[in-house]
Amino acid sequence: MKWGAAVLAAGVLFGGASVTGGNVQAAPAGKTAAKQNVQPAVTLKANGKTLTHQGKIVNGNTMIPITVLRDALGLPLHYNPGTKTYSVGSGIMKLNLEVSDYGVGTNLNGYSIYDNSGSDQYEAKNLNGHLYVPFKLLGDYMGIKGTWNPSLKSLELGKQTMNKIGITSETITKTNKNASIVIHYPKVSGLGEDVEQKINAVLKEKAEQFAKSSEEQASHRDGKIEHTYDFVQNFAVTFNREGVLSIVTDQYGFTGGAHGGTFREGLTFSLKDGKQLGLDDLLKAAPDYKQKLDRMLKQKTKDTAFSDVTAGLKDQPDFYLKEGGFAIFYQQYEIAPYAAGFPTYAFGFGELLPKGTDPFAAFK
Repeated sequence: MKWGAAVLAAGVLFGGASVTGGNVQAAPAGKTAAKQNVQPAVTLKANGKTLTHQGKIVNGNTMIPITVLRDALGLPLHYNPGTKTYSVGSGIMKLNLEVSDYGVGTNLNGYSIYDNSGSDQYEAKNLNGHLYVPFKLLGDYMGIKGTWNPSLKSLELGKQTMNKIGITSETITKTNKNASIVIHYPKVSGLGEDVEQKINAVLKEKAEQFAKSSEEQASHRDGKIEHTYDFVQNFAVTFNREGVLSIVTDQYGFTGGAHGGTFREGLTFSLKDGKQLGLDDLLKAAPDYKQKLDRMLKQKTKDTAFSDVTAGLKDQPDFYLKEGGFAIFYQQYEIAPYAAGFPTYAFGFGELLPKGTDPFAAFK
């Protein structure tokens, strides 16, 4: 489990909610949490109705009670008292909130959700004995949309219209005396046979390559080393709309030392023909986008506290799509220390494309 810096610093036991007989009830709070900048309540709406439960703005982030996700949006909500974990949603979009002495660890079906920018925009919070989830997390990873009314200070919640496809998680497990190898990778369905096979072949091949390289590394393990090697792959869907699918995978390996290492990859596909897309395909309406994006990245990396490197646009940038735009990221150690994780910078399509341009027009 990877923890955000703010959670580690808190070092407190968060309270939460307990699920009994399908009902969510407040549980006693633990130690006092680090002081939060909590602002007045936010009115929440869904399906045109004002909800009983309200949201809160904490450190600039709009927070949604997990009970609202169940009661207003119909997402399954379960609690495992053995692991102190709340699960909201299902399938590849099941959000797990693990309550511990260090805060609330968050993962999406095993994929760790954390932010190394110094903010806490993805951190779940315990507020007066109730768990809240940042709306940004819901919008970026769980297909929840929101319409903000500044005059009424209200947020209308709903579900995004997704591509009509199925996405499941497949697993490769190769555990032996030298290593534990567990690889989760996505598989799509509901498309034309040729397109489906094309996309799934790429996803499966990358998973099998990681399994093969992991086995190779493990075969050289010194038998005198007590611990076995550990290799894990998880993934998250970051965009599944407008005829396009974008996925991010993390391949983690630990072979000894203070910590392991992770390789992150973004994969974006057209569901029309199965083609793997690059930024050129999405930003072709802006012929000068590379120069603009390079300048913007150099400014953003210059302004980032954890990096003393001014990094621009690579020939083959690592990226994934998100609602309204895309995120460019750098690998561990590429431009910053290990503690910085994967420096990631988000951009809106409107920052680069001519007004009114639809980046997905060719894929619908």
